Amino acid sequence: YMDFLKLLLNYLISFSVGLFLMTYVLRAPYIITGKKKIVDEYYLKNFKTNVPLDAFFIICYFLVSEFVCYQLKIKKSFNKLIVLGIVTALITGGFCYYFLNNPQKDNFFSRWFNTVGYRSVIYDVVLLMFIYYIMIYLDKMIE
Repeated sequence: YMDFLKLLLNYLISFSVGLFLMTYVLRAPYIITGKKKIVDEYYLKNFKTNVPLDAFFIICYFLVSEFVCYQLKIKKSFNKLIVLGIVTALITGGFCYYFLNNPQKDNFFSRWFNTVGYRSVIYDVVLLMFIYYIMIYLDKMIE
C-alpha cells in the first residue's frame, strides 16, 4: 500500500513538474509542432479538462511500457526509458496515422493530428521521456 502511494505521489510530482517545465517554461509543444493556435487551445483554453486527460493518457503509456519491459525482462532504468520512447512513438504514431486517414471535424485529437502531423510523435516522446526521467530521479533520491 505504501509503495503504491509512493509511486503515485512520485508520478504526480513528476507529471506536474515535467508538464510545467516542458509546456509552459521551455514551450516545447510550440517549438516542436510550430502550431501555436492548437497548442494554446489544448494547454491554455482547455487547461482544466486536458491536463487531467494528459495525466491519464501518460499513465496508460507508462503502463504499456512497463508491460513491455516486464515481458522483455528489462530492469535497468535507462533501458526502460528507451522502451518508453519506442512504445510512445508507436502508440502516438498509430493514433496519428489513424486520424490522418480518418479526419473528424468535431474531434479535437483528429484536428490535433491533422494540424501537427507526425511532429506530435516527437513531442509525446520528448514529454513522456522527460516525465519518466524525473520519476527515475525522484525514486533514486527518496530511496
